Amino acid sequence: MGQRATTITPRRSGRRRMRLASGLIFVALLLGAIVVIFPIIWMVLGSFKDLAESNRFPPTFMPETWHPENYVDAWRTPPSTLGRYFVNSVVLAVVGTALHLVICVLAAYAFARLRFAGSDLLFLLVLATTMVPNEVTLIPNFVTIRHVPLAGGNDLLGQGGSGLYDSYAAMLLPGLAGAFTVFLLRQAFRQVPNDLWEAAQLDGERSWGFLWRILLPLTLPALLTVVIFGFVGRWNALLWPLIVTRSEAMRPIQVAMIYFQNEFGNNWGLVMAAAVMAVLPVILLYAVVQKQFIAGVATTGLNG
Repeated sequence: MGQRATTITPRRSGRRRMRLASGLIFVALLLGAIVVIFPIIWMVLGSFKDLAESNRFPPTFMPETWHPENYVDAWRTPPSTLGRYFVNSVVLAVVGTALHLVICVLAAYAFARLRFAGSDLLFLLVLATTMVPNEVTLIPNFVTIRHVPLAGGNDLLGQGGSGLYDSYAAMLLPGLAGAFTVFLLRQAFRQVPNDLWEAAQLDGERSWGFLWRILLPLTLPALLTVVIFGFVGRWNALLWPLIVTRSEAMRPIQVAMIYFQNEFGNNWGLVMAAAVMAVLPVILLYAVVQKQFIAGVATTGLNG
């Protein structure tokens, strides 16, 4: 009887420790979630405050008077209204991400499944480009955009005109290929068993059919991860579009946020309302594909 009691006691103490550990983890995750979501709540509540309340110190958490008209005023504030900037951002994010995905899928497939001389060295060179800061490439990319032959009034030598400056192509071209995306998709493609490739060959499939019908469906989480990263990066682009555009009709939504700030004081209600409208498409996209995104981040890159 005494031996049985001593056996049960360690089990109970072990369960208690597990419950305590689970409770601490839950509290830590809850605090982390509050820290992450609080700025979004503050932004939404701040978008309904008027000028006086939004600049008050100490600030109020809940609006004393709700002003939904801030969204209408925020929509009308920038030149050509906020809608034009929305359209430009949608074009850049959707078209740019789609072209980026196509190019990187083909490159990743070549590195993962095709065997050719110097493939490993070439892949290392691609990875080496991730160590180059984006700021270093701004001037070379700008010079290239301005001197594209036979574009924007340029001659065959790329002189005399503006090239692709102030166009969608100028904002899209430098980001169509990415070393990180190639690496991510290469790792995902390498996780697919070679037995499927051999079975596909027996069924008469060639490389293109294997990529389209088998490889891409099996690596959908990784593809959606690339889509989310690409969409968010292009939607939040500010510096490069500001450099290569001059007309307001070509600029994306992040550039429009500049017009809500001035030297005499900011109407934070309008700023918050514009920010809510600017961030809403990204939140909706993540809400739709969050499960696949988490699966892609969790599983991609496990194999060498």
